[in-house]
Amino acid sequence: MDEPEDEKLVAQAKAGDVEAFSQLVERHQEKIYQVVRRLVRNHEDAADLTQETWMTVYRSLAGFREQASFPTWVYRIAVNLTLNYLRKKQKEKFRQTLDEGRPEGKTARTEDFLANPAEDFQLREKVEQAVASLPLPYRSAFILVAYEGMSHRQAAELLGCSENTVAWRMHKARKKLQKQLKPYLSG
Repeated sequence: MDEPEDEKLVAQAKAGDVEAFSQLVERHQEKIYQVVRRLVRNHEDAADLTQETWMTVYRSLAGFREQASFPTWVYRIAVNLTLNYLRKKQKEKFRQTLDEGRPEGKTARTEDFLANPAEDFQLREKVEQAVASLPLPYRSAFILVAYEGMSHRQAAELLGCSENTVAWRMHKARKKLQKQLKPYLSG
């Protein structure tokens, strides 16, 4: 089956073809969800932010100038919405901690891991916790490059910074992760 290119679907969607927009969503939905999920670590939040991303894309489609590829543009919207959400959540958590005078309790996680040996699961959990503990700028760069397989240039475009900044953030993220995970990785 010969699928139309994104550019053709974008042009059709801009002209009001809802089916073309639906095909774009279907084509890119899973990758967008995965990058958001890795940033927020929660299925419900990731699903909501992914839906919000597509609503924003739909409302903004007429203004899409196609200077970047469609997937890059959507990634950027998703990452920006997610980073804004995480910043807001951090501020709220900080305020609540100040109000209560104690750290907020750990929230329940809804991770859906495949059945793995206990040791693999524990190591994966430690890595996930270590990545989640990275400062947001380092974490977002690390997730885009290490998990999503993006180049520094692609990540820089999505994050609105230079390639050197992404490289620096990756360097700092790796150093922090090595330090945190050293006890679990030494044989």
